[in-house]
Formats: sequence, C-alpha cells, structure tokens
Amino acid sequence: MHMDKKIETMLQVGEFKKLLEAQSAELREKYGMKKAELEILYYLSHCGSHNTSSDIHQHLLMNRGHISQAVSLLCEKNYIIAIPDQQDRRYVHYEIAESASELISELTRRREEINKQI
Repeated sequence: MHMDKKIETMLQVGEFKKLLEAQSAELREKYGMKKAELEILYYLSHCGSHNTSSDIHQHLLMNRGHISQAVSLLCEKNYIIAIPDQQDRRYVHYEIAESASELISELTRRREEINKQI
C-alpha cells in the first residue's frame, strides 16, 4: 500500500481529524459528497489490490453500513466500478472509474498539503 499508515492513522483522531475535515469541506460541497464517500474514494485510489468492503473497513475503521451506502452512491455517481471476485462470489472489488480522475487529483493534492503541514 502506498499510503503512509502513520499519517493516515493520525488523520483519524483529534486536531488532525479537524484539519482533514476542514480541507475536505470544500470538496464535499463542490462534488455533493459525504465525508465517508471522499474517504473511501481516497482510500481506493491508493490501496492497490486491497479494495473490498472488508479492506475498507479494516483500514478506515468505518461502520460497515456506512461503507455499503457510500460505495453504492459512488457507483451510482460513476466514480467507482464494482467488480465481482472471480474466485469467491462473496467479495466485490472496487476500482476507481476514469470519471473520478479530476476529483482524485484534487483529493490527493489536498492530502499532500495536510501531510506537509503535519
């Protein structure tokens, strides 16, 4: 995984969490998205093959119901694509759609700015 796990963990608590929320507020408004959708989208853009709902849950420590709702919305908005696992039908892999490239670029740039501030 390409993400810096320590920084990502720090962004989930306290003052760092407030900084992350402030940075993402503009994007949430611009794209009409919820915080969970942006977090999942960012995660999926950097997670490689760890792209199932279980992977999202383990990394983001997010409620499974929120994950399910967010990935459904992201699929409806054509930001991600759901791909059934070839070996195990219980799993679905999520990949970033081409239509999300501009949003991913903005999200990544903002995260890099936060990482520099930290």
